[in-house]
Amino acid sequence: MAPRGEPPSAPGFREIDHSGDIGIEAWGDSRAELFANATRGLLGLMVWGRAQGGVSRRIEVRSSSAADLLVDWLAEVILAAATHGEVYGDVSMERAGETSAAGVLRGAVFAAGWHERRFDVKAATYHDLLCEESAGRYHARVIFDL
Repeated sequence: MAPRGEPPSAPGFREIDHSGDIGIEAWGDSRAELFANATRGLLGLMVWGRAQGGVSRRIEVRSSSAADLLVDWLAEVILAAATHGEVYGDVSMERAGETSAAGVLRGAVFAAGWHERRFDVKAATYHDLLCEESAGRYHARVIFDL
């Protein structure tokens, strides 16, 4: 079930405005689903439409806590896009535990005539960060620097 009155058909995330920056709330029935939905929310902030192509980029992150792991994971997604000049349309999580996560981003090499950037997301922040589990449901809120 989605948090705060979201309809059951909601995609597992929603955008939230935050005083000059932008954020997402994400949810899921498992930590892996939460991470996948948070990643999809971030990807939707970075580029209009779905970036499809033949690019696969595996990332793996280790951190000291679930909240740190989420911020570090999203930071790696941002870094991968910037470093490799790629845009991603989806993610498949291999695992997301308390202190480690791994998954594969799928997308394409950025092409100016084909892809349109939405926001220049610089970083996932700790400001107003929420990453919690309650009654078997996972919920997160992350604010991004633009």
